[in-house]
Amino acid sequence: MLEDLIHLYPLNRGISLTPFHNMTAMSPVTTRANIDLHHGVFRGAIAELLGD
Repeated sequence: MLEDLIHLYPLNRGISLTPFHNMTAMSPVTTRANIDLHHGVFRGAIAELLGD
């Protein structure tokens, strides 16, 4: 169930993880804004899990 959340929460916010390795694909054209979005989404997921 936690793994489902870790995939669906970011997917619903525009971030896709590889299904087998739980990795986000970043490339040389990934911008700082992309990275900030990624980190912000995962902070949001953690906050919701902790009930913050």
